[in-house]
Amino acid sequence: MRKICLSALMGALLGSSAESLRAEEIPESFIPVRPNAVGGAFTAIANDEDAIWTNPAGIARIRKARSRSTVNLIKVPAIIVGANTKSREFIQGVGNNSENADQIAAQADELGDKPFWATTQAYPLMMFDIDSLPAVVGAYTTTTLKSVVNEDNPELANTEAISDVGGIFGVAFTNRSNRFNVGIQARYLARYAYEDKVPLTTLADGRALQKEIKNKSNKSTALAIDMGMLWTFADFWFPTVGVAILNSPSGCKADYLNPFSKSRINVCGTVFSGEFANEEAVSTVDPTDIRYGVSITPRFGNKLGARIAVDMHHNVVIAGDKVYGLDGLDVIKQLHAGIEFFTGNPLLPSPVTFAFGLNQGYYTVGGSVSLGALSLDFASFGRDISSSASPKEDRRLLGGLSLDF
Repeated sequence: MRKICLSALMGALLGSSAESLRAEEIPESFIPVRPNAVGGAFTAIANDEDAIWTNPAGIARIRKARSRSTVNLIKVPAIIVGANTKSREFIQGVGNNSENADQIAAQADELGDKPFWATTQAYPLMMFDIDSLPAVVGAYTTTTLKSVVNEDNPELANTEAISDVGGIFGVAFTNRSNRFNVGIQARYLARYAYEDKVPLTTLADGRALQKEIKNKSNKSTALAIDMGMLWTFADFWFPTVGVAILNSPSGCKADYLNPFSKSRINVCGTVFSGEFANEEAVSTVDPTDIRYGVSITPRFGNKLGARIAVDMHHNVVIAGDKVYGLDGLDVIKQLHAGIEFFTGNPLLPSPVTFAFGLNQGYYTVGGSVSLGALSLDFASFGRDISSSASPKEDRRLLGGLSLDF
């Protein structure tokens, strides 16, 4: 492993596009743990700090409805790490043959079923009130590394290293019972991104890959706006509807190649500006993501309940020549469903949860526990990474740790 690409890719953690990576995976800016455990169906649940990434209206549900505290929550360092189950096999497959290009080429077909994926994230934050309005301020960083053998040319690997660093400020409005919430937040982020089809032999040569990343990376910034709504309209089983608009359209980019419809569109969302070595990169725009969700919360006693939720993500709106979102997605990739068993108040973060669900047609499972100030989260979920009509699952694992005060 001394010359394996991982050493070069990890250099992209500090900051890392060419010909665009066009695998059929929906791009995500941040991958929280608990929502993935429940199948991604979190739009109508959002009641903890993961509301920042799923539905900003949930900022109001992080603390008690009539809290008089100035500071309601401080969360540090809020670290998330993740990898897929095939990462080790991919690294070994390339690294063990780093001195022999012919051996790497010969095993390309075998490596096609062994993609590499890893992520590191952190989002320390403080939850407080501004004249009785719930608010949150925080910072975040996330780096995701991916490499998968190209299905059309198995001697190449679609390789991506995207690193975001930014800050968040959000505020929510709530009624006295905390059953109706509206939230809005701003996220400033600086992105360093590399996306290209790289020869497998280059992956095995750390110096060559470092040079490739340095010369063909995008360096850009953007201001993202997210907003959402939550309404729990009855006490019995707490039926709730949620709507979220992530990456609200602050700009549009013409001639954007939609990786799903394979057509050029005028896509709207969070548009990045800066230095682009690769104008075709998917990461130059975070398209608007419109989400709808419903949930109910049956109770099995005073201390145990369940949240059952169904979501539709990436719903597309087309107005004239402007496309808000990415059209061409299969319905199965938009559908999210899950059930989460929990202890405690149904409208507040729970000390213990266990969840499973369905995400992009694949099962999810996970849970969370609070041990005093220590919070631990875990999730296993699948992603479709195929660039053809035939789905291909990549099984991924996430773990989170934070101290809550």
